[in-house]
Amino acid sequence: MGFFASVALSRKLPTIIAALCVSASVSIAAVSYLDFRAAIQSETRQNLQILTEGRGDAIVNWFENKGQGVRAFGNDPSFLAAVSSFSSSYNLMIDSAGLQAAYITNNPNPQGERDKFDQASESVPYHFQHGQFHPYFRQIKETMGLYDIFLFNLEGDLIYSVAKEEDFATNFATGPYASSGLGSAFAQARDGVAGEVYFADFEAYAPSSGAAASFLSTALFDQTGQIKGVAAVQLPASQIYAVFNNPTGLGETGKVYAVGPDGLTRSISRFEGGQPVLTNVAEYQQVANLLSSGETGQELTQGLYGGLVFADGLLIDIFGQQWAVIGEFGVAEVLAPVVAARNKKLFVTLFVAGLAAILGWLTARSVVRPLSRLGEAMTEVSNKSYDVDLSDQTRGDEIGHLFQGLDRFRDKLMASDQAEEERQTLQAKQVQVVNRLSVALTKLADGDLTHQISTPFDGEYDQLRQDYNRTMQNLNETIGSVVIRSGTIRQRSDAMSSSSDDLSRRTENQAATLEQTAAALDEMTASVKSAADGARQVKDVVTSARQDADESEPVVKDTVRAMTEIEGSSQEISQIIGVIDDIAFQTNLLALNAGVEAARAYEAGRGFAVVASEVRALAQRSSDAAKQIKSLISESSSQVERGVSLVGQAYEVLTKIAGHINHISDLVAEIASGAEEQSIGIGEINIGVTQLDKVTQQNAAMVEEATASSHALNGEAAELEQLVKRFRLDEAKVSQTSVVDNISEFVPQPAAQKQAEPQLERPAVAAAVQGGGRRATDIWQDF
Repeated sequence: MGFFASVALSRKLPTIIAALCVSASVSIAAVSYLDFRAAIQSETRQNLQILTEGRGDAIVNWFENKGQGVRAFGNDPSFLAAVSSFSSSYNLMIDSAGLQAAYITNNPNPQGERDKFDQASESVPYHFQHGQFHPYFRQIKETMGLYDIFLFNLEGDLIYSVAKEEDFATNFATGPYASSGLGSAFAQARDGVAGEVYFADFEAYAPSSGAAASFLSTALFDQTGQIKGVAAVQLPASQIYAVFNNPTGLGETGKVYAVGPDGLTRSISRFEGGQPVLTNVAEYQQVANLLSSGETGQELTQGLYGGLVFADGLLIDIFGQQWAVIGEFGVAEVLAPVVAARNKKLFVTLFVAGLAAILGWLTARSVVRPLSRLGEAMTEVSNKSYDVDLSDQTRGDEIGHLFQGLDRFRDKLMASDQAEEERQTLQAKQVQVVNRLSVALTKLADGDLTHQISTPFDGEYDQLRQDYNRTMQNLNETIGSVVIRSGTIRQRSDAMSSSSDDLSRRTENQAATLEQTAAALDEMTASVKSAADGARQVKDVVTSARQDADESEPVVKDTVRAMTEIEGSSQEISQIIGVIDDIAFQTNLLALNAGVEAARAYEAGRGFAVVASEVRALAQRSSDAAKQIKSLISESSSQVERGVSLVGQAYEVLTKIAGHINHISDLVAEIASGAEEQSIGIGEINIGVTQLDKVTQQNAAMVEEATASSHALNGEAAELEQLVKRFRLDEAKVSQTSVVDNISEFVPQPAAQKQAEPQLERPAVAAAVQGGGRRATDIWQDF
């Protein structure tokens, strides 16, 4: 901070302005650069995602279309007829070399155009069948855009192909191409099910000059469900390459390629010198992550052709094989707009910094030069050289305000110098006055009250002389009066001392009387408090009895309620017994009817008659028992009713007792309350007397102190009389002062001459005593 303060403003100001402008422009440029870079990267990731998804969907649809076409072969009668015919005629051939010679060696067309040859010249069944079916299969190949179409018998012989390459008329079960992709496709279809398409992924295929080839195959079944052979196709790799290498949306460095689960590419590069098909790229980070964990996004990674790239991809399913479709964009191409924008921002930042430095220098120059003139002017003014140039005060900015302030400061300094000269002149006069006053005050300090200053002072200082002379005159009169009155004060202090001694004796007697009164009140207070405590205990006992009576009331009510409920239950039981009696009567009647009906039945109803007799007897016994129970319940009901009546009477008696207890409780509460109030009143009187006793004791102590003070005042009055005698007074003026002595009003009168003082009203103390209501006698004494 000290170093920064020591730097000249002409350097510091432009530096600060340039630094602020550079900081602002750099901050804005950095933020916009980072935002633009992030936007470009986000757009690149979106483009990569769109490209990879689009190319992946396109290749999946392409394979699905080819698969649907191959699946249709299994339902095509021409394929079934062709494989049957070629199988029969192929077995009639002496060896396969004859077919290879006829359609490969002796084919008038070069390799790649051998499919234009329809039929060989030899008169054998195979050539006639070939001439019949070959145009049809060639048309299918061209229509579907296939590289080749193959037909196999169940022994694995390639009995027909459209392109007629080196694999024609060879066995794919045991021959040299059994382990090739086409051999795998044949084996899968031969062992597979109807309507299923089997895929052999890309690998180098020798008959096609070692080019990468992939195959689709399906089994051919007749109407009885018996397999007759296998149809297969070789897919054109160029169409797959065209899908991935479509330059639309790839820019200058973008590329999209496919990688199989073995880490080998399934497409060729769109650039010269790029990777061929079946190149191992498993070591690249974007390929390894996608094949192992399915992670698609890579910010910056090594590209297939070197250099950093943005990469993204996805996994697609090709007939059960997981292919990775990966897109890449070169970082240099993607960030080229960002680099251009960065360079522009750097140029603008440098330009703004230079412009800010120039503006800062000009601004500093416009500020520093007036400030330099201001500093020089302030130096001149500080040296009391007031003839300086302050023309910059006409400016309207802060520097103009500073010059205006300096102008006002110069005027004040000039006025201050003039005031200083006047002050020095006035100070010389003050010294003269002070010297003469010092001589006069020395006389006064020596006790000489006759000295006067006769020579007048200059100007306003003469008022000091007059004030001094008047002060001396007043002191002379005052001290004279003090001398005269000091004797009077001593006489009066003697009289006050005598009066204080008498007052002290009377106060001591009064304090003793109050102490006896306080002791008597303490005893009476204790007695009344004891009576109040007894009344309070009686009140508590009565309250407890009242609570017991109140608590017994709900119990009695519950008892009456229970007896009433028992009475109601007895009545209900009686009704139920009546119902039982009715049931017994009805049963008896039914049994009688049953006996009559049994008698009518003669011998057949004897058993039933016996049962009816027993039921009748049982009903009679039930009726008798019900009557006995009813009788017993009637007696019990009358006894319960009597119990209810007795309980109700007991409840009324308890209610009256509770009322009497409540009345007694109220009376005892009133007695206790009155006793407590009397005890509180006597306690308050006792406190008042105790406080009065304390105050009287304090008054006694104060009277003793006043007596001691009177004796001390007497001595001090004598000393005062000796002190004032040391002053020299003007006897003429002192004798004119009249002293009125009213000392007689302070001298105490003899006891015989005192007038009768009015009797003070003495308060009476009310106390509650045993027997109640008797008043205490008056216990106050006169002071």
